[in-house]
Amino acid sequence: MPPTMRRALQGIVCALVLTAGTAGAAGFGAPLPPAVHEVERSSFYIPMSDGTRLAADVYRPKTPGRYPVILHASAARSRPSETDDRSGAGGFSTQMINLARYGYVFVVVERRGLGASFGTRRGYHDRTEARDAYDLTAWAATQPWSQGAVGVFGCSNTGDAAMHFLTTKTHPALKAVFAGCFNWDKYSGGRRGGVLANWGTGPQSSVEQDLRTAIPVDGDATRTLLHEAVRDHARNTPLLDLWSGMPNRDDVSPLTGTPFWEEGSIATYGDAVRKSGVPVYIQGGWRDDFRAQAFIALANLTQPAKLIVGDWGHCHSKDFSMAAEALRWFDHWLKGADNGIMQEPRIHYETVNAGWRTADAWPVPASHPVKAFLGAGSLGMREPEPGKQSFKVDYQPVCARGTGLGPTCPQDDKGLTFTSAPLAADMELTGHPVADLWLSSSVEDGPVFAYLEDIAPDGAIAMVSEGRLQARHRKLAPAPFALPGIPWHSFAKADQENLMPGQAARFVFDLLPVSWVFKAGHRYRLTVTGADPREKLRKTYAPAPTWTVWFDRAHPSQLVLPLVSSPSGASS
Repeated sequence: MPPTMRRALQGIVCALVLTAGTAGAAGFGAPLPPAVHEVERSSFYIPMSDGTRLAADVYRPKTPGRYPVILHASAARSRPSETDDRSGAGGFSTQMINLARYGYVFVVVERRGLGASFGTRRGYHDRTEARDAYDLTAWAATQPWSQGAVGVFGCSNTGDAAMHFLTTKTHPALKAVFAGCFNWDKYSGGRRGGVLANWGTGPQSSVEQDLRTAIPVDGDATRTLLHEAVRDHARNTPLLDLWSGMPNRDDVSPLTGTPFWEEGSIATYGDAVRKSGVPVYIQGGWRDDFRAQAFIALANLTQPAKLIVGDWGHCHSKDFSMAAEALRWFDHWLKGADNGIMQEPRIHYETVNAGWRTADAWPVPASHPVKAFLGAGSLGMREPEPGKQSFKVDYQPVCARGTGLGPTCPQDDKGLTFTSAPLAADMELTGHPVADLWLSSSVEDGPVFAYLEDIAPDGAIAMVSEGRLQARHRKLAPAPFALPGIPWHSFAKADQENLMPGQAARFVFDLLPVSWVFKAGHRYRLTVTGADPREKLRKTYAPAPTWTVWFDRAHPSQLVLPLVSSPSGASS
């Protein structure tokens, strides 16, 4: 057969294979359709440009051909016993391996210094990892089973890793990113309000743990290569030491020799992210501690971008198939499928107690700020009688269950509560609540926590949102990037200002964004405390300090609510 005819036939076969793999989800919220391909897995090492070898699992359709590639720069290769579309089956990330059944090659790579990969993790999403991202894209685009188009998926620490594919030189084969629950600004996400709390320290394990749990690549039955790789991990930077050693945004870590909050932050490289032009789909959750970061990221992207936020936790999606939504996204950008995803509104968000909504802008135009004033145990739209109330910090805040990167349990008995009258009609809040409080303390510094709650007629408490601020970091400053209408604190060393004990000072800070309907007959409540169950390395005073909330004409403490529907008929 002449070479020209052979190449033509190969092109036809390749086109037929791609066409067969484009049976995508029917539309927003649809489940994954029936699988198109059976999948086979292989594992091996991928060499980086500096010679470091990264362990990878490659899931490929058994049907011969060239396919688009989706990369997942993971902290650990986890292998589901079977891939299916059950929500949560095998964990959120392993659900995405399903995409190989629809005409993709799905590659899970352990980042350097993690799992069975060689190398040392100097920091957390440092510049070395960003350079690895380019090498991985170049490798994926040139494999014999690759069609040449590459996408990237990640959630949580791997969501950050996915976005960092865009923070350095972007390989031209990279066509789309699907990233969830990541930090646009690492300090604001990881040390929100200046407080080291419920954010996890990141993937951290000992050499012994890696030897027990890491999966060797094919051909390493004696685990010789695994043992050799894990020896490199002994030099990994301890992440809790890294974060706790930088209480201020501009601190230089002695472990890395750099101001690492900035080095590891996507925001630092915002110009490169935008210049890449690579489309980004962001996943968030109303019960995720990083949800504000999703809206901040969206506000800073100029390329095609979408956002989904549901009533779920960190890297979860309940009965919504996020794999099906990712399939629609990658089908459009990697296969050219005209599936209508880019004709839909930019944002899909679930309003708790009301259902799914859409928007093209955030904050939504229908939302407007309304002040709810704090009084003597009250919270309402009218100014209260002047006064002040005090509480002593309880250093034993506990929850009966774990909280992780989700909301805490009610803390009403640990501080002061300010509660509205029962609502005569439903009230919708969609946007970013802001606490604007006048506080004094018996000590010069400490964290303040504010919790927004929904109180049912029977007294049941639902946690709606929360915010926090370290007292010495209360100074407001201009933001270095776009924000969705929320206050900004520099958290810089030079902007620190201790309290004068007993003297009222203004604390202005955002609570995590919400979309929530308070039903008629319910009340809304703000609880203020001086400790949280999720704090790490808490600094304590003896005796425990006393905090005072002020509310008078000179010190009008208030909660600014993003109101969509008016609480008409509610007394205050």
